[in-house]
Amino acid sequence: MLTRVRVQNDSEIDELLKVIHPIWKEVFTPIIGSAQVAYMLENYQGKQMIQEEIDNGVYYYQLYYDDQAVGYTAYQITANYLYLSKIYIKQEYRGHGLMRQIFDWYDQLSKELSLKQHLRVNQGNELAIAVYKKRGFKQVREDIVDIGKGFQMVDYIFEKNS
Repeated sequence: MLTRVRVQNDSEIDELLKVIHPIWKEVFTPIIGSAQVAYMLENYQGKQMIQEEIDNGVYYYQLYYDDQAVGYTAYQITANYLYLSKIYIKQEYRGHGLMRQIFDWYDQLSKELSLKQHLRVNQGNELAIAVYKKRGFKQVREDIVDIGKGFQMVDYIFEKNS
């Protein structure tokens, strides 16, 4: 059974970073390259940025399976949707039904809030795209964002009704 532990303070963020870095390197290096991964880890998933996001209403959760830290997820409630910001499981724990448990939780939360779910995914992340489609998400548009230092986020935006 998957367990979620909310991340709220400095030491919990430190523990979360031990999971974030290897997952991002494994998932994104083949898609966007190691230079952009390093840039994004520093600027988007660094300790200060995570704390700022938490302070601004983003809910981060460390995920545990059999008492092992196996991934993390984050979401934000907006006026129009439940924004699923991060959903990551370590490679060795994929295929154990953990994503199903995460998405079941998000489906329930979305229903309780009467909000549709919204997420963005890198266009090259074929595994994640397949998972999202299987869970009933529909691609609604493409989004390309300049993030600095010559890097771009080249994403699809997906939505799912509650």
